[in-house]
Amino acid sequence: MKPLGMSCQSLVASPALARSIALPADPHTLSQEPTLALGTEQRESHWHLEGPDGSRQIVPFTPRLVTDDMLALKQAALRGVGVVALPLLMIRDELEAGTLVDVGAPWQPEPGSVHAVFPSRRGLLPGVRDLLDFMRTEYQEVARREHDAQKSHGRLVP
Repeated sequence: MKPLGMSCQSLVASPALARSIALPADPHTLSQEPTLALGTEQRESHWHLEGPDGSRQIVPFTPRLVTDDMLALKQAALRGVGVVALPLLMIRDELEAGTLVDVGAPWQPEPGSVHAVFPSRRGLLPGVRDLLDFMRTEYQEVARREHDAQKSHGRLVP
């Protein structure tokens, strides 16, 4: 396993669903909205959120849809099915176009680690090593740009 970087996320919803939420929302009131979750079981889930002052909250919610397919979650959010935490890298275009709205700000899900997983370092072809190094460099550059974009939109505390 090779760490590639950190993934910033946002709590997002369709514009129609966002209009029914008083923004900025208290994180616990978002759990009363229809929600979506990444996982394999239909059960209570939790958002681990960071606030603008560095405070943290754990917000339990019961999702109406659970899947291990992030693209399915994105499509469900675009269609107004519920509020979901998704990586900024995956939803940047939709946020810019206004087809998804950040409903969690100023609260944001804690960043997650991104790793490349492979069977063994032993016998790893030089080309595969080069690919892993390239992926790490590129992912860190994308993450840096996402971080800078968040900061310029006032979503991060300096």
